[in-house]
Amino acid sequence: MGFKKGSPTKNHSGDHSLTVKIQQEPVLFLTDKVFVDAAIAGGVQLCTHEFINYLEASGHIVKIIKVSPNITFMRKVRKKLQIETYELYDIDQWLDEIVETITGNQIKLVFFNQVNLAHWSPSIKAKVAADVKFVGLSHGNESGDYLHDITQGSRTSFLKTWRLGKYLVKEKAIFSTYLDGVITISDNETYIDQWLGAQNAFYLPRILKNNFIDWAPVANRIGFAGTLSHLPNYVGIDLLSAELQKRNFNGTLRLVGGPESAGKLLQQKYPFITYVGAISSSDLVKEACSWCILLNPVFWYARGSSTKLAQALSWGIPVVSTLAGTRGYDLANRAISIKNNDPGDLAEMIINTLASKTTLEGLKQQAINNVIKFDLDAWSAKLSDFLAELKQH
Repeated sequence: MGFKKGSPTKNHSGDHSLTVKIQQEPVLFLTDKVFVDAAIAGGVQLCTHEFINYLEASGHIVKIIKVSPNITFMRKVRKKLQIETYELYDIDQWLDEIVETITGNQIKLVFFNQVNLAHWSPSIKAKVAADVKFVGLSHGNESGDYLHDITQGSRTSFLKTWRLGKYLVKEKAIFSTYLDGVITISDNETYIDQWLGAQNAFYLPRILKNNFIDWAPVANRIGFAGTLSHLPNYVGIDLLSAELQKRNFNGTLRLVGGPESAGKLLQQKYPFITYVGAISSSDLVKEACSWCILLNPVFWYARGSSTKLAQALSWGIPVVSTLAGTRGYDLANRAISIKNNDPGDLAEMIINTLASKTTLEGLKQQAINNVIKFDLDAWSAKLSDFLAELKQH
């Protein structure tokens, strides 16, 4: 048995919001507390809240239990040696509360926010009704990202190869045994999860909503916001900046995010980069108002999907992206991206856009159109159907 990849089997029409509001079914949402309580929201936090929004929009009452990792001395050592694989979370402290919440609320759906909690399911299954289903909310495939990271050099060590194999073995167990279903934020990942054994996989695009800001761009100023220790982000800025430098870019690239060491390294390497640092969400909005273009330089298919793109579109400001950077999005207008993942082509698009006020305004309108045409109700109705069908098996 398996559902059609990426979408349920039913067609949807009419008033989706009316359809999904009928249910109002309680579900359990298990998550690391930092993914819902962090003062400065990064990509994982934003993705977490989108999953919660989707569940609420599809008619579910989301009951959240916040957990935390158990960092023992040996786990610190394993993290230091970079040989840890999905081993930071123990269920013992939380099991009673989880079981009581499920039985007390007659919950039939349990969601693991990130699949690194999925190994808890056997312990929970042993204490709850047989018809309770367990769903992983994937933020992206870990092993695929790790494979890309460890093959950047000329040689890959034995320990790194061993760790990759362990990731794959554990992901096989997660998707084929521990979970009844998995929801991804990128259609590309759905195929990977199926290859790893997932029978019931469903894709939800990033949510686009009208959070339009007052755009007051400073001439020739572009910007990027993201975690700079995440290799795709750092390498993306590095590759794009090298191409901009070749083309004698005479503007300013404002760089937001941490860690400081990575930001300052890029600032030292490229004279047009100004490192702003890690700032609050409210300060980021003020900063982004002054950018002519927000950059989404993703040059390979990294895990998950790019949060930066959703932010830029929802703010209604111009954004340029690679094709890989648009993975995980339901876009009505794809003119915001180049048709490949070439840093030189992206640099050309940036320079040509900055040279024309008409082109820049058109890019802004494309962002706004993508937000206006995104249909949260339709996707929430599809999610409702997927979960309803999952519970029947």
